[in-house]
Amino acid sequence: MGVFRTIENFVFGMDCLGCGRSSEALDPWLCPDCVERLKRESLGMSFPAPDVFCLYPMDSLTRRLIHSLKYKSIPGMARFLVRHSSAMPGGVIHQTMESFPRPFFFVPVPLHRARYRERGYNQAEMIARALAELYGGRVCRWLRRRTFRVSQTKLSRDQREMNVAGAFEGALPAELPPRGTVFVVDDVFTTGATTFSCLGALGKGFPLPVKVFTLLYDQPVTASADYAADMQAFYGAF
Repeated sequence: MGVFRTIENFVFGMDCLGCGRSSEALDPWLCPDCVERLKRESLGMSFPAPDVFCLYPMDSLTRRLIHSLKYKSIPGMARFLVRHSSAMPGGVIHQTMESFPRPFFFVPVPLHRARYRERGYNQAEMIARALAELYGGRVCRWLRRRTFRVSQTKLSRDQREMNVAGAFEGALPAELPPRGTVFVVDDVFTTGATTFSCLGALGKGFPLPVKVFTLLYDQPVTASADYAADMQAFYGAF
């Protein structure tokens, strides 16, 4: 076992974040079986809406991983999830991305400063960096968060829309690039309330094509029930 793997196991433990079983073959957080499951889920992903691209469906495995990214101080999980998805060369999303005008500009959904102080980083920006690294694009902080009310997790569609109404504003450069494609990046797409609010903050006359890119898609019909059940299973396993 190499020195870096030894350090990772010391910091994060030797239990798989996916299934909870102990393994000496973590890569670096998942056992081989969970890595293969993650890849299969990405291959079978369907997009929730036109111009919205999600790398994985929300289920017990991906929910645990996104929880680790957001709440367990593992920012490297963003790059790990991107690198095991169909965003990689040969994957469906990668092939679709090749048809969009370049350069690519990845705009992370901004995190409220209170949340940033808690986590020490913005998970959406970690995802944007991983995508920019993969596609040779740029991370652009073209949005600002004006307000933060409550977490979106357990809200209905209408409640989500009200919760983020007016929450964002544009922070655009004095001169926008003349060409390219903009991707608003977030961790989870459920109803689209957050990302669509961000699109509105860019302005109706925004001159570049804009799309949405997230790690996970959580179908809103079962989001609350699945979240409660999986969180109970998550805390019971660790």
